[in-house]
Amino acid sequence: MDAPSIEGIESIVRESGRRVRSAHGFTVSSKGTRENLVTSADIENERFLKQRLTELLPGSAFIGEEGDEASLRDSEWAWIVDPIDGTANFSRGIPMCAVSVALFRDAEPYAGFVLNPFMDTLYSAVVGKGAYKDGEPIHVSDRPLGDCILSTAWCCYEKSLAEPVFRVSESLYPEINDIRRIGTAALELSLIAEGAADMYFEIRLSPWDYAAGLTILKEAGGCYTGIGGGDVSFEGPSPVLAANSEENLRRLKDVVDREFGGRVPYRSRKKSTIRRSPSTLQGPNFHYEIMFNIVQLIVLS
Repeated sequence: MDAPSIEGIESIVRESGRRVRSAHGFTVSSKGTRENLVTSADIENERFLKQRLTELLPGSAFIGEEGDEASLRDSEWAWIVDPIDGTANFSRGIPMCAVSVALFRDAEPYAGFVLNPFMDTLYSAVVGKGAYKDGEPIHVSDRPLGDCILSTAWCCYEKSLAEPVFRVSESLYPEINDIRRIGTAALELSLIAEGAADMYFEIRLSPWDYAAGLTILKEAGGCYTGIGGGDVSFEGPSPVLAANSEENLRRLKDVVDREFGGRVPYRSRKKSTIRRSPSTLQGPNFHYEIMFNIVQLIVLS
């Protein structure tokens, strides 16, 4: 089957962004834990994206955060979609969220698209053809570790994992410039791709959170990995470590591997289908002051 029109995908993503931007009166509920929110706008936008993207590429599989389960291996082509990455921000009126659309071919990344609907800023990449922001080429920064900004989060959906994640932040903080907690993985990875930020770590994300962002990051000259000897999985929950250079990624990985013993703390083997978030809330039980838990928003004009 021939590849779809990139311009066609971008048009659909921008239209979905307009729907998010104009959404009012939506309902908010939780799924699994009180921190893991879903709005009626998420659900409606996923339905829109599924209809339009599968019409553009008939026979393609569709994997969406809000209930559209499939496998990357169900078809030659597969979409991995987060209709609103950063739902907590969106639901509170914080304009840092993203529509994230990744296209895979034969279970490998083919293209990625990340749109901030409130700034109408579109990051895009096709494998082998570079990365772009609103049509202009972008590239990761060349900053050394001491000048790097690390974007991260402390696993609010599974807080039993938070303590070692805080230790990663504490270990790296004296070595780097600063830390940001923005609340949307897709957008944070795109900020690294354009050179605004430099490093990224989360211990547990789902493929719709990072599939598009990592595709864009790699095409912009960045790099990423998993924990220990593992790579990032696009078929189930995974840690994500990313950076502007191999040298900075190695330092990040050394710290993460030390805190987690080089092992993923929640997955024993690769899954062929997407696994959903745990249905029970696991609260933390540790003495750390949440010294980094100040949300710092980067608003780029």
